[in-house]
Amino acid sequence: MDLSEKFYNFQFPRKIIFGVDSSRKVGSEAKILGGSRVLLVTDSNLMRIGVVKDVEDSLLGEGFDVEVFSDVEAEPSIELAEAVAEAARADRYDLVVGVGGGSVLDIAKIASISVTNPGPIRKYVGVNLLVRPGIPKILMPTTAGTGSEVTNVAVVTLLDEETKSAIISPYMLSDVAIVDPKLTYSMPPRITASTGLDALSHAVEALMAVNSNPISNGLALQSIEIIVRHLPKSYRVGDEESRFYMSLGSMVAGMALSSSGACLGHALAYSFSVTYKIPHGISCGLSLPYAFKFNAPAIRHRIPQIAWAMGIDPKGRSLEELEEAVFIRLLTLLDELNVPKRLIDLGVQRNDVERIARKLLTFTRLIQRNPRIISEDDARNLVMEMWSGPDNIP
Repeated sequence: MDLSEKFYNFQFPRKIIFGVDSSRKVGSEAKILGGSRVLLVTDSNLMRIGVVKDVEDSLLGEGFDVEVFSDVEAEPSIELAEAVAEAARADRYDLVVGVGGGSVLDIAKIASISVTNPGPIRKYVGVNLLVRPGIPKILMPTTAGTGSEVTNVAVVTLLDEETKSAIISPYMLSDVAIVDPKLTYSMPPRITASTGLDALSHAVEALMAVNSNPISNGLALQSIEIIVRHLPKSYRVGDEESRFYMSLGSMVAGMALSSSGACLGHALAYSFSVTYKIPHGISCGLSLPYAFKFNAPAIRHRIPQIAWAMGIDPKGRSLEELEEAVFIRLLTLLDELNVPKRLIDLGVQRNDVERIARKLLTFTRLIQRNPRIISEDDARNLVMEMWSGPDNIP
C-alpha cells in the first residue's frame, strides 16, 4: 500500500457546545468573540412562536445591540442571499448569530462572509471562491437534520436554472455552534421527518463517498445508529429523549458530511426537488434507498457496517442479503414517516424522467465523489426505477 496516497481533510467549527439549555450560553459566547453589534438572522415563524426571544434576551443581557433579519424562507434563493448581504453590509455589525433551520443557518453564513467579500453573492457560488473570512458567527439549529451549524456549505436555490448549488469554503464554518435540543421541540412532524431524513442521507452518503475516511466513517456509522433508532419516535411523539438524540445524530452526521461530502443521493435529490417544489429532506429521503442500491456493488466492504448500524444483524447473511435488507429498511423507514417512495407519488410525470436523468449528470461536484461511475444509461434507468419503484418495494 502506498501510504503517500492517503490524504484526509477535516474541517470543523472552532467550538461546539451541545446539550439541553446550551442556548443560554449564546450571550457569553458572543462576548468572548467581541464587538457590540449583532445581526440576528432567523425566520418570521420562529419570531412568532417565541423561539428566538430567549436568544435575543441573552445577547441584550450582555450589552449587545441586536438587529433582526427575519425574512428567511425555506429553500432560500440566490435573491434572498443577495438581500441578506445588502442588510449585513448596511451597518457595522461585529457578529452574526443564526437561529433556525438549515435555510436560516446558511443565510446567516452568507451574511457573515458578505461583509468582507464584496460584490454579488452569486459570484461566490462554487468551491473556495471566497477571498476573506467573514465576521464571527454563532449558529444555533432549531431543526435536527441539515447539520449546517458544523458544515462549510451554504446551499442556495438558483430559480432561473431550476437547480440548487452552494457556496463551499472553510470560511463558511461557524466560530461557535450551539446545539440545544430544546430549540427543536416545536418542530411539527413533517419537518421532523424531512430534516431527519436529510441527516440520515448525510451519514449514508458520507460512508459511500470516495472521500470517506476513518474519522468520517466512525461519525457516519454512529449517526446512522442514532437516527434510525430515534427518528420514528421523534416523528410520532416528539418526546425530549428522541429530540435529544436526533439533535446529536444530526450534528454528528453533519460533521461526517463536512469531512467526506455528499454524493449520488444529493445529486438525485437536486435533479427534481426545485422543479417540483419538494422539500430538500423529502427529496433526499426518497433518493437515498435508490442511491444506496446503485452504489452497493462499489461499497461491499461497507454494507455489513451499515446494516449493523441500522439494527440488522449481519451474522449468517450474505452480502447480497444484507444489501437487500438495508434497501428494504430504508424504504420501510419512509413508510414510518409517511414519505413517498416513488417519484410518481410526488406528481412527477413519466415523460420527465429523461430530463431529470440529464440534469442528474450535471451535478459533477457530487457525481465525482460517487464510488460508482454513472453513465447516461445508468442515470436513465436509476431515475426510471425511482419513478415507478422497484419490483420488490414493500
